[in-house]
Amino acid sequence: MANQCEMVIGYLVPHRCENPALGTCVRCGRGYCDEHTNATKEGRVCLACQQGLDMPVALPIAAATFTAADLTTFGRSSTWDDDDSGDMFSDLS
Repeated sequence: MANQCEMVIGYLVPHRCENPALGTCVRCGRGYCDEHTNATKEGRVCLACQQGLDMPVALPIAAATFTAADLTTFGRSSTWDDDDSGDMFSDLS
């Protein structure tokens, strides 16, 4: 099982959900948190599968434009290191 929810969230700055994974989707096998899953007759299903999306994106409008390369970039940018030299996006907080 995944340690972290695998859904991509955020409209202006898409990034991987930071919540811990509680289980895996019965359709695609991706990890999901409490916010990004729903119960169905077949079991717990992630929001992407429930919406009929191939990509693990919580926003269906944005999902139409994301490519597999985009999701890889989002995943790499969400792994922070100590010196922030590998960060692809600035922290504007």
